[in-house]
Amino acid sequence: NSGLICCLFAMCFAWAYQEIPKYQHRDPVTSKVLLCDQCPPGTAVERHCSTEEPTVCAPCPEKRFAEQWHWGDSCQHCTSVCKERQIVRRECNSTHDRLCECIPGYHLVVEFCVRHTACSPGFGVIVQGTPERNTLCEKCSRGYFSSTSSTTEPCIPHRNCTQLGLKTVRPGTATQDTLCESENKEFTFDYITLCEEAIFQFLASPPLASVSVERLSENLPGRKVDWKSVERLKKSCSPQRQALHLLRLWREQNKDQDKLLSIIQGVNHCERKVSHCASVKSLTLEDLLSLMESLPGEKVSEEDIRALVRFCPSQRYILQLLHLWKIQNGGQDLAKALSHSLRKLHLKGARRPLLKILKRISRIISASSIHRMYEKMILVKSLKLFALDIVIREANNVILIII
Repeated sequence: NSGLICCLFAMCFAWAYQEIPKYQHRDPVTSKVLLCDQCPPGTAVERHCSTEEPTVCAPCPEKRFAEQWHWGDSCQHCTSVCKERQIVRRECNSTHDRLCECIPGYHLVVEFCVRHTACSPGFGVIVQGTPERNTLCEKCSRGYFSSTSSTTEPCIPHRNCTQLGLKTVRPGTATQDTLCESENKEFTFDYITLCEEAIFQFLASPPLASVSVERLSENLPGRKVDWKSVERLKKSCSPQRQALHLLRLWREQNKDQDKLLSIIQGVNHCERKVSHCASVKSLTLEDLLSLMESLPGEKVSEEDIRALVRFCPSQRYILQLLHLWKIQNGGQDLAKALSHSLRKLHLKGARRPLLKILKRISRIISASSIHRMYEKMILVKSLKLFALDIVIREANNVILIII
């Protein structure tokens, strides 16, 4: 055993203090072949060794480098420019060449940067692409779905209708979320997500709230929502939420329209980001009660919050609580409400996991500028309708006075 230990010690010592590599050189004066020391990285041979003097090394000049020990009398030239679709990751120095890498969204194949593969609907990203490797996709497993092509988004869980207090109308597939229906209403439309609330909210507030849902439906671009669905919507939804549900139906009706695709994908992207960042298991009942106390407007009762904790998975706590709050505060702006809540929670020293989740959701909701695209297509035309409705109402009033 002692012999083995000594042997290992000798090997470690030799490795730590390995000799400088040598090279053969014939002395021009004596014609003897000498073993000279090589020059270390970052230098080159300025003068070969002789019988009297060792090798003399000089630093590499600017824009030249030497990565290894060597016996050359010059350093290599640095790569002058990166190739197409590449950026500089590290500039050239005396010991390393300039290092280039593919721009975001691309990866290197042989010597060319190729765009990352987008995972098709029904497949989710399990490893995001890097400058060196392509995206890795995996088919969505049972209970998960992906409805769009993406280079960044994983499969997300199906909506659980039972946990939302609703009945399942259509089970989820690998490419579609579950469709829910209320058990106590004749007809109910899809559960409105936080992103849809934020993006569609301008249509549910004055002055557009005065425009009838039939007129709004007629003037939306793309395929029209059928009149039967509009009639059912009028019977099943409050006037304040009819525009929200109409836009959700319109969005589903036009999800394959090229000119509307960016809007559809934008809403879906926002929803996936919110769902992903809210999936935290460490939240408690006290966190939810603190959050509700900090939100403006009408409060969700403590009894309902306790029921939420009993019946919902912890990953859905925040989203479900905000959804309950939105039902009771339809006119409130979610982004402003979250900013107000964060200020109050911060002053009260709320737990860090809760603050972190709310900050992320607030940023995602606030950064969503998709409503501007809706406004361009919908708002101008709808405001004309609003003005027309006012004219008609005033004309009717004049007629009644005359009569």
